[in-house]
Amino acid sequence: MDIAGTLRSYDGKRVAPFRSVADAVRDMPDRGIPQLLDLAASDEPALQVGATWVIKCLAELGDAPTGKQAALAIDLLDRVQAPDAVLHLLQTLPYMEIPADRQAGLRRTLNRLVGSTRAFIRAWAYNGLGVLAKGNPNLRKEVGALFDAVAERETAAVKARIRHARAEWA
Repeated sequence: MDIAGTLRSYDGKRVAPFRSVADAVRDMPDRGIPQLLDLAASDEPALQVGATWVIKCLAELGDAPTGKQAALAIDLLDRVQAPDAVLHLLQTLPYMEIPADRQAGLRRTLNRLVGSTRAFIRAWAYNGLGVLAKGNPNLRKEVGALFDAVAERETAAVKARIRHARAEWA
């Protein structure tokens, strides 16, 4: 299968090409994650969106990036430009073990992304901070205070995601 070609065939509406890639790579020994990470690092928005969608889909099915691949996925948050690709990577975080050497950088990235003009990116960036707090009890007070501070001014979708994130470690 030509993964890149299939991802490029996305019409902006129907995710059938992404599903086709996800089905094809699930039979690969490494689930195609290294190739998907390379495609997501491309400057092509279509490849960023498609590859990150497939990575998120695989994670939801129990095949999240691990180890070095998880580190590369986290690093992509600072590289990808397509908003949907950023969102997919944020939605993948709850399924991954965050490598210790990426936690501080991820925290900086998430704190930047909570300032996004896009509500769903803000919501999932807050969720990412909750993921970090779940794994690091020392962050819970700080993250909880941030959640309290922004809860009044955020949209309903963001508030719901914050409540969910807090429930994961409370």
